[in-house]
Amino acid sequence: MLASALRINELLALDIQDLDFESCEIVVNKTLVWKAGNRKLGVRGEILCKNTPKTDAGNRRVPVPRETLQNLKDFHNEMNLYFDKHELPRTDLIFPTIYGNYMCDRNERATLKKRLTELGLPDYGFHLFRHTHASLMLNAGANWKELQTRMGHKSIKTTMDTYAELAPKKKAEAVDIYLKQIAKLTS
Repeated sequence: MLASALRINELLALDIQDLDFESCEIVVNKTLVWKAGNRKLGVRGEILCKNTPKTDAGNRRVPVPRETLQNLKDFHNEMNLYFDKHELPRTDLIFPTIYGNYMCDRNERATLKKRLTELGLPDYGFHLFRHTHASLMLNAGANWKELQTRMGHKSIKTTMDTYAELAPKKKAEAVDIYLKQIAKLTS
């Protein structure tokens, strides 16, 4: 998640065809959604794959290190070996359940929370990976438009409103630029 800044349900919707080794990109073109059930009618909730991401801008190609793609492919292959061993059908999903279905983000959130608690860490949740990615990108010199595209935001305003406080290095650089310009004018 940290390498791609994908939303949790974009990540859980990935299949092997979404890994583009030629361009070293993850293709984001779908997301998972929870369809609520109805206990009174005995209808269980279910995970559905929606053929479009959260927004139109969510349709994107996210450059990632080749090692990240290889790790995802290796994990996919390991899961299919597990399915073979247990005589279950293979899957194209990168992150399937042990039965080859879509994982539920609610279960994964609960697992993350449990692991963080066991380690004595605060429950930051999966969105922290996106925030950390954005902060690293901004501090490495990425511009706001690049970040907007990478994060899959429809509006640059969303990107700036959400992540502006994550660029403390940029604030310091702005002061340095100002001081250098003043020094040029006064020397």
